[in-house]
This record gives sequence, structure tokens and C-alpha cells, in this order.
Amino acid sequence: MRANKDSLLREMFDNPAPQPGIPDETKFPRIAPSRIPCSKELLISHMNRYVQVLLDEVADEARIVSAREIPQDPRVILKCSHPKCPAYGRSGSCPPLVTGDFQKAKEFLKAYEWAIVYRVNIPKEGLRYLTSPSQIEALRSKESFHAMGSLLRYVYGKADVIERNAFYDGHYFAINCHFGPCLYEYCETFKDCQEIKTGKCRFPYRAKPSVEQFFSIDFLKLAVQLGWEYFMLGPCAFPQDFPEDYQPYFIGLVLID
Repeated sequence: MRANKDSLLREMFDNPAPQPGIPDETKFPRIAPSRIPCSKELLISHMNRYVQVLLDEVADEARIVSAREIPQDPRVILKCSHPKCPAYGRSGSCPPLVTGDFQKAKEFLKAYEWAIVYRVNIPKEGLRYLTSPSQIEALRSKESFHAMGSLLRYVYGKADVIERNAFYDGHYFAINCHFGPCLYEYCETFKDCQEIKTGKCRFPYRAKPSVEQFFSIDFLKLAVQLGWEYFMLGPCAFPQDFPEDYQPYFIGLVLID
């Protein structure tokens, strides 16, 4: 059962940051492993189950698509640094510590056959954290920084569970693609990246590589392909500038083979 609007806003923008370190093994769920490889019919059954979990827990829409239909563009790599993203140089999963190679990105994506693409609608009350000059506050205000980290955890957290279950279902190359800097998502209470400072990540089992650098996916073109209307968010666009009936959202993507 999905939460009401007030509860949803709290879950999206005010959930607790995770504790750093290797997870407590006593709290791991028990998951029975499946035989490898599985049949195509079983794979489709698994993906349908993952889609339903996403729809039940976090997504407003979710689809199974061919990985061959996912658009890539070398300029996705470029946009991290020209102009520089506000998180440039602040996360161990982002440039300049991690830099992409478009040819490798094409090879990585080509190795996958399927993907689950999902969207999470953002209540308009949450737009103040995502667009208008207040977006810049995320770099200065503790409240806004926490809200952005909370949103990323909300959008991608349930798909991390899907990735884990897919692994034990025999799809051991499954990966939940996280968009944006891991610093916001996991290290909001520290305001710096331990991996950059010491070479040791605080969240080795959680932090994900930059989907922009490793897969160069054009998420906005993907949204258009799926028929999902999109307007650009950013510090120059105020919430009142969007059409009255426009529904803002985040996109999530899980690659499965």
C-alpha cells in the first residue's frame, strides 16, 4: 500500500542517512539461491516480479525494455565537467576520480539484454529542492542537502533490493544504476568523500559507480522514447514555470541479463 501524500513527502525527503561501514551480517535477509543458468521463461517471470515489487513499493510506472533500445550519447560524459556539476570532485564515484570512456560504455551496455525502467513521481511540494535557485541551497543548507540525499535513497533504495534478489535468482551481473553523486546519497552527515581523502569508501557495499560515466545513458531521450513528458529542472526554472498539469519525476534503471 502506497503512503498518503504527507507520509510520502516524509519518506522521500526526510529518511535517515545510512550508517557507514560494512553492513551487519546478522541483519542480512535469507535468500535461497537459484540454479544458473535459468530459462528465458524464468527470466521473464523474475523480471515481472521485480516490476511488481517496484510498483508496489516506490514506482508510479515500470516497464521491461530491451537494453538495445536504451539511448547512449558521449556528451553525457562531457556534461559532468563542462560546465562542472556542483558535485564534481566531491564523490568517489564521479569525475575526476572516475572518468568515462564512451566505447567502453557501449560495450558495457551491449552486454546486457534487458532492463527495467521505472519512474517515481515527485509531489509538487518537493520541487523546491529540485529546481529554482533553492537547488543551489543543497550545497549550503543542511536541510536541503538532507532532502536531496533522502530523495536519492528513496528512488534507488528499493531497486537496490531488486538488484540483490536478482543476483540470487542467478542474474549475477544485474546492476541498479544510480544517477547523481553518491556523496549526497550516503555521506550527507560527513560532507566529504572518504574515498577521495583516504582511498577507502565509507559505504563499500552501497556506493555505485556513476551511471553517466560507465554507461553514458541519455535518460531524457529514454523518457521521450517511453512517452514520458519531461521539462528541465535547474536553478533558473521556478516551480511556477512548469505547466499546471505537469508531473515531475525521477527515472530509475536496473540492467539485467
